[in-house]
Amino acid sequence: MYIILEYYLLENFIINFLVLYSTNKITKSKVKIKSIVIGTIISTAYSIIVFLPSLLFLSSFLFKILVSMVIVYITFKSRSIKTFFYQWFCFYIVSFVFAGAIISLSSNFSSISKFLFSEVNVLEIFSIRHILLGIILAIFITLIVFNYNHKKKQMERFIIDDKIIYKDKEIILKALIDTGNTLKDPLSNRSVFVVELSVLSSLLPKELVEYYNSKVKLNIEDLLINLKDEFPILLVPFKSIGNESGIILGFKPDHVIIKLPDENNDLELNRIIIGLYDGHLSSENDFSGLLDYDSIVQKEEI
Repeated sequence: MYIILEYYLLENFIINFLVLYSTNKITKSKVKIKSIVIGTIISTAYSIIVFLPSLLFLSSFLFKILVSMVIVYITFKSRSIKTFFYQWFCFYIVSFVFAGAIISLSSNFSSISKFLFSEVNVLEIFSIRHILLGIILAIFITLIVFNYNHKKKQMERFIIDDKIIYKDKEIILKALIDTGNTLKDPLSNRSVFVVELSVLSSLLPKELVEYYNSKVKLNIEDLLINLKDEFPILLVPFKSIGNESGIILGFKPDHVIIKLPDENNDLELNRIIIGLYDGHLSSENDFSGLLDYDSIVQKEEI
């Protein structure tokens, strides 16, 4: 019995690892092998319940769903609910593919021949209702997963690497080229590169960071006066849907260097202002900046 259990666990570990590894590749989650191994150990440990009659209640459908969610969350540490369900759906699709392949490979020739010659009636094993529900569910999940994956790949084409340099300090981030971002400084007519405040915190003076973090907002005029020599702040007015008007704080960087896809040389954007956004621009943290398309059209090679 010990040898059977040993081989059983080994096979489950290998299969579970391949399922999680394939899910990682398909979803481009880029998690470390260590995380995949941890998820594999949990899923393999769960498979032991078949040898423990007192724990067979844990093999119910709802409990399996719950365990699969826990495994996916622990393995991939999803940053948003949308990403989590995408990874979870992919996990199930890959699992179905592996299960189908294993069943097919484990079927001997005599079983196949009996099926081909109608010696075995498939409806004796599966009801029509179960077959139809399985097909509908598989199609539904497949459409959701691959449609989401297609949109994600399309967006990745417009995400570029950027480097912001100010007073011998630099920040590297990813930005989305946004044709809808037409924000400009009305005085200088420079494009505004909107960047998350949390990404720029190491470049900014302490007083400015505290201004955003403070629950009681300080007087903006006092802030401008206090930082006028150390860190000149620009006030950029803007309008947006649901917000008639507002002010975004910004500053003029020393350099903004971007790396465009299919370009050999880096590009430096000179006529640009960094706008501070106190929040998250991407729900999935794919990018932390919005770069106006026009500012790239007017690029200068370095």
